[in-house]
Amino acid sequence: MTVKNILIEGLGWVGAVLLLAGFALTSYGFLEGVSFEFQLLNLLGSGLLAVYTYIKKAYPNTVLNIIWIAISVAAIINIFI
Repeated sequence: MTVKNILIEGLGWVGAVLLLAGFALTSYGFLEGVSFEFQLLNLLGSGLLAVYTYIKKAYPNTVLNIIWIAISVAAIINIFI
C-alpha cells in the first residue's frame, strides 16, 4: 500500500469517526442536535467522506455526503443568524 492510498483510506476513516462521534454524542445527550459542535462534526465528517467516496468512485455516497454538507452548512448559518 502506498502512502497516497494510506492517506486516502485515512480520510474515509476519520470522516466516519467524526460522523459517528457526532451521532453518539447527540444520542447520549452530550451535544444538542442544533449545536454548532454537532453541526461541525457533521460538516467535517461528511466533507472527508465526500472526498473519499469521490476518489473511490462511489458516486451515490458522494452525493449523499454533499447533501449532508449542505444541510450542515445551512444549520451552522441558522445558528449564527
